[in-house]
Amino acid sequence: MKETLPLPSSPQVTIGTAAFIGIALPLALYLSGVLTILGIEKFHYLLAGGRRFATFPNLASQLGISLSYLALVLLHVVWFLGTPTSAYSYPKFSSLLQRAGLFLALAFIAYPLGNDIYLYLHSGLMNLSAIDPFTVKAGAFTSELSPFVDWKQTSTYGPISQRLFTAAAALVALHPVLAIYGFKVFCLLAHILNGFLVWKILPPNMRGKVAIAYLLAPVLLMEQVGSAHVDVFVSTSILLTALCLFKGLYSRAFLAIWGGFLTKTIPVIWLPLLLCFLVRKRCWVNLLLGLLASIAIAIGLWKTVLPNLAAWSSLLNPGVVGQYQSSLPALLRAGLETFKALDPAAPSPAAQKYWLLQFSRYLLVGFAAFYAWVVLQIFRRPAYSAMTLLEDMGWVALVLMLYATSWLMPWYVSILYAIAAVLPGARLFGLTVLMFGVSSSAMYWLVGDAGLRSLMAIGLPTFTMLAGAWILRGEREPGIQEELRVEN
Repeated sequence: MKETLPLPSSPQVTIGTAAFIGIALPLALYLSGVLTILGIEKFHYLLAGGRRFATFPNLASQLGISLSYLALVLLHVVWFLGTPTSAYSYPKFSSLLQRAGLFLALAFIAYPLGNDIYLYLHSGLMNLSAIDPFTVKAGAFTSELSPFVDWKQTSTYGPISQRLFTAAAALVALHPVLAIYGFKVFCLLAHILNGFLVWKILPPNMRGKVAIAYLLAPVLLMEQVGSAHVDVFVSTSILLTALCLFKGLYSRAFLAIWGGFLTKTIPVIWLPLLLCFLVRKRCWVNLLLGLLASIAIAIGLWKTVLPNLAAWSSLLNPGVVGQYQSSLPALLRAGLETFKALDPAAPSPAAQKYWLLQFSRYLLVGFAAFYAWVVLQIFRRPAYSAMTLLEDMGWVALVLMLYATSWLMPWYVSILYAIAAVLPGARLFGLTVLMFGVSSSAMYWLVGDAGLRSLMAIGLPTFTMLAGAWILRGEREPGIQEELRVEN
């Protein structure tokens, strides 16, 4: 939800940075203020029995929030691509954090956009009442936050997330808004930790610009801090995984990925890649330790918080099956609905529903084929380093989100920023993630047009990926084959 960088020593860069701050700061102040006003008004409106709405109550609030947010994202991209890395050097992370402090504070103040935060706290209240959110649907439990809960299914968030939900929900007895900001404290601290990990992982000549760009990335400040999505903790898992991989602590990387999975499900797709990487490197001891740790964690979960298959399947988000948002199936559905409006003899809604379900399944089959190809490359490439593994993890997640996920939300892209930040040599991946961030931020602006929203969400990063691959063809991406130096 913010922008820009600290003032360096170079006069030209100082003027340019000051200009960016001059534009970004008023936008960030406005966005933080309007989000807070909207959020507090929405809280009292729903508490009084008003009609629940997912995001925006009217067109004016939609345009004000979405366009200011989109402007900040575009400003961040322009600054990042147009500013030399050498212009920003910080011997200490604390000095970097000072420069970012105002924008971090504005993100913390901003009230969450959407209703997910209420679902988090509702799950926490279930835990406090000794009711299992993995086997009991949220709609079957009544709390003071029930009027705010959109999703009535069992929880899709793992045990680590549940612990944080429970800690924040303990404040609901004092006031629900206090509990919301209590949870936001966790998110803000995790985001700062993530910025530190980026700064720690990168070599000194790169860390300044990239770390502050990460801390001030509008997508991260809006979604992970402002709206308090648990993806911020998944980003922590990713960065800890990167740290372990780059230091050769491969068995600990298993634990880092498991930590992400116990927050939100998506990191589970990286475990087989890590396993194959260790097989290729013949790191048998690390592989054995990682497998034993994984088995122990799985057994521990089975004996405690996930005691049956129903609880484990809850983590796969079954509630979105048959629903489509900002995805290829959503784009197809919009086309079918348009065709139906023009031709009454077009396929019936039942037939369309069947086609969409089948199309979604074919996309998953296509993703499985792509995943198998990535696994094959682990063994076939003449050189395969920990950095290459991390980049493959990023591409696998990106392809899953763009082409195989039927339900894509604006904050999903935020976890990819963590991978891109510590792989400065993976230029195509990094640029694609940046454009994916732009298209994701535009979803709020296009919320009323499902077809155009889906086209933007998928089309811009796809075009970037294809055009970038053509422009960068034959070029060696610097640093991809060497390990980044990690400071002790």
